[in-house]
Amino acid sequence: MNALPRGAYPAMITPFTTDGAIDYPAVEGLLRWYEKLGCSGVLALCASSETEMLSLEERVSLAKFIAEHKGNLVIVASGHISNEWEDQVEELNAMANTGIDALCLIVSQLNLHGETEDEYIENIKKMMDAIENKDMPLGFYEKPGQFNRNLSEKIIRFCADTGRFVFLKETSCDPDIIASKIRAAEGSPFGIYNANSVLLYQSLKDGAAGFCGIMGNFHPDLYQWLCVNHDKNPEAADKIANYIMTIGETGAQYPASAKYHVNCYGAPMSTYLRRTGNAPEMSPATAARLHAVEKMVNEARAYIASL
Repeated sequence: MNALPRGAYPAMITPFTTDGAIDYPAVEGLLRWYEKLGCSGVLALCASSETEMLSLEERVSLAKFIAEHKGNLVIVASGHISNEWEDQVEELNAMANTGIDALCLIVSQLNLHGETEDEYIENIKKMMDAIENKDMPLGFYEKPGQFNRNLSEKIIRFCADTGRFVFLKETSCDPDIIASKIRAAEGSPFGIYNANSVLLYQSLKDGAAGFCGIMGNFHPDLYQWLCVNHDKNPEAADKIANYIMTIGETGAQYPASAKYHVNCYGAPMSTYLRRTGNAPEMSPATAARLHAVEKMVNEARAYIASL
């Protein structure tokens, strides 16, 4: 397997119409916004996508649409939510046949019984055998929640040695743990993509492949620039990293806040959430903060343009 491109992979949101259906024109508009801002790719069908609120039929349909309209983006997708093994195999095989570029397993779903390292590796082997498309690059997503675990160096090395794994959304928020995973995957296509904005710059200097987080729905171009240029212009990278560390927090009401932001600055969409069954209004404080952050982002963009 070849490594995926370095850079920013936003945790993709799912736009809905005000009656709760997937808003496919808005999905395409969102993809074009990610593309316009230079993202290397996206992580689709993840927590930000409200994946657990989608049926398997909807997940497959959405993944196919994203793959068909990806443009220059690399599409990593999950859609892996079930607890029963047979159901997991069914949904992963369905997702693997949608045209996506890499299939992302959810760490917790192979850890439902608190497996030891060796037992967890056996679960990975079993799932690799069960996925029918042996040419499909694989990834892992350390999705925060019950049964999540930080993949150990031993597990990372196993995945790296298979040659099948190309992507890890890393969520430990610990620079030493992130660095240890980077070392464990060294020399393989297995790229470590940090989800933490504050720790991103340090992880890039340690060898991380890029960023995969929720802030990619607000100013992904800053993350993309830092991922690609952090070692080319250290003075500028320090400045952009400081911007990112300062504004790298959405505040309340996510993912509705991301939809509000994209609607204002990227592509038309509603703030409707499947999990609540409505389109929440932004609180005055949240709205004010999002608009203030966009002004700061534009300052950073102007600085980059001046280099």
